[in-house]
Amino acid sequence: MRSEYQVLTPESVEFSYELAGFGSRMLAVLIDLLVLVAAALVALVVGTMIALFAGLAGSLLLFVLPFAILFGYFVFFEWRMNGQTVGKRLLDLRVIDDRGFSIDLFQAVIRNLLRLIDIMPFVCHGVGGLAALCNSRQKRLGDSAAGTLVVRVRRKVMPAAVMAPGDRYNSLQEDGALRARIRSRISLEERDLLLQLCVRRHELVLDARQALFEEAAGALERKLEVRREGFLSAERFVQNVAAIALAEAPGRGGGRRRAWKERAEVCASR
Repeated sequence: MRSEYQVLTPESVEFSYELAGFGSRMLAVLIDLLVLVAAALVALVVGTMIALFAGLAGSLLLFVLPFAILFGYFVFFEWRMNGQTVGKRLLDLRVIDDRGFSIDLFQAVIRNLLRLIDIMPFVCHGVGGLAALCNSRQKRLGDSAAGTLVVRVRRKVMPAAVMAPGDRYNSLQEDGALRARIRSRISLEERDLLLQLCVRRHELVLDARQALFEEAAGALERKLEVRREGFLSAERFVQNVAAIALAEAPGRGGGRRRAWKERAEVCASR
């Protein structure tokens, strides 16, 4: 039975996610295990060759490598690849934060440290499966500890607060390299700020609104190393970037978010 999870932002904009089913999650795990077995075999060959020449140090490496591969595989892919391992990507699943954000490194580490308990009895995921079945959000122990959940990926329509229903074409969406930079360079706080700016734009007086979006557009152009097309207004450019940032995954980054926020609050209060 299909179940959904709703996230309501402070600006009263609602996002809906379809929770991943137990069956699809287990199939994704099986695919990941096949990938891990292949990686382990390669590591075993390499480790054995090193052990022949490195003696004790090489032998210790043979014991460390399996754990490093098992733990590192899930942490790296879920942290750096938009919450998707190979298995999750093939089955259109994704790990997200409870608030609808992409997970950070700390969450990826916690989530997968608890995997060692969730997979018990050995590799069968009995503990994790039982915990997921007993949880309304289908969380295993690692998800509960890290504040994450697994959802089914779907192309979400941006709320009208960000882009008007009749004006949804996003020319930036066609540039895969730009989408990747938006994912990796737009931070969690900046994503929230972009949402706030787009949602509250109608509250601003025209001159302040234009000035604020011009500043935001200029900062985004520098941060993302992209030149805005002449047919795109500053406001539409910022909306397009915000739409991708909200639909995709925020990464790390700094920038001028404090200045934007202060100006948005001042302009909105006029």
